[in-house]
Amino acid sequence: MDNLNNQSCPTLTSADFFRPDEDVFIHKCTQCPEFVGVMHSHKFIEIVYVISGKATHRVGDKSYNVHKGDLIVINFDTSHAFFAEEDSEPFDAYDLMFTPNFFKASAINGGDFETLSTSFLFYSLFPGNKPLGPDLRLSERSYAEFGSIFDKIYNEYTAREKGHIELIRSYTIELIIKMFRKMEKGEKPKISARQQALIDSTLGYLRENFKMQITAEELAGRIFLSKDYFGKLFKNVTNMPVSVFLQKTRIEEACKMLVSTDRKIGDIAEDCGFNDIKFFYTVFKKQVGTTPAKFRENSKQ
Repeated sequence: MDNLNNQSCPTLTSADFFRPDEDVFIHKCTQCPEFVGVMHSHKFIEIVYVISGKATHRVGDKSYNVHKGDLIVINFDTSHAFFAEEDSEPFDAYDLMFTPNFFKASAINGGDFETLSTSFLFYSLFPGNKPLGPDLRLSERSYAEFGSIFDKIYNEYTAREKGHIELIRSYTIELIIKMFRKMEKGEKPKISARQQALIDSTLGYLRENFKMQITAEELAGRIFLSKDYFGKLFKNVTNMPVSVFLQKTRIEEACKMLVSTDRKIGDIAEDCGFNDIKFFYTVFKKQVGTTPAKFRENSKQ
């Protein structure tokens, strides 16, 4: 860890902390005082649980206060530091570090917490529209329940008894699940840039391929998400299910053809992806408020 003294903001890697062939590490801040009050980043995910005292947590160019019972997730490659407040009891916190490989999830492509949380390991638990920036803070006294989980992880890691890594892995999964539960009950979050980009890509694909018979499962597979998680995310962004958006797009295209061509209505329906002409008429009237023939007639007038 010599780079700590040689750089104003060093980047720490798993080699600085983790035991050989392990992807997890836990300690208390008081065991490594040289990191308190020093800005740094790291190549792993870090979950900090404050067990005593108060501190200012600086993340990039922003700062906020933390105290006993607060839980903070610091993402991969995020510059941050905790600055202990001297007028309080001594600041101490559990510091749990791990990489996505710790969960043996080889399909996880990336090292940050958002990528981990939207993976198949946790997709059904993660709030579909919760943005994760460089850090995430859960701050209420009620979160003291997390303390017992950190105690178990810490005790297993220090005792190093047979099977301790497997138990630590299960406790960490328990921790993340309970974090997600708290997040679900909190204020309705915004859409993150990453989530918006995924849906924007999907919308572009749908507009180009609206004639095809497309399922939500196929769309989810294109961006490597589960069907359930994708469906929830799509609705959060567009305020409608995939099927409704697809129908809306098809009807819009049908309207354009009715106005610009003299093609038969049945041919237009089929060209817009409707195999059932009756269903086309039903959807068209529901969305436009009139029949295709009447719409064409009105547009000419």
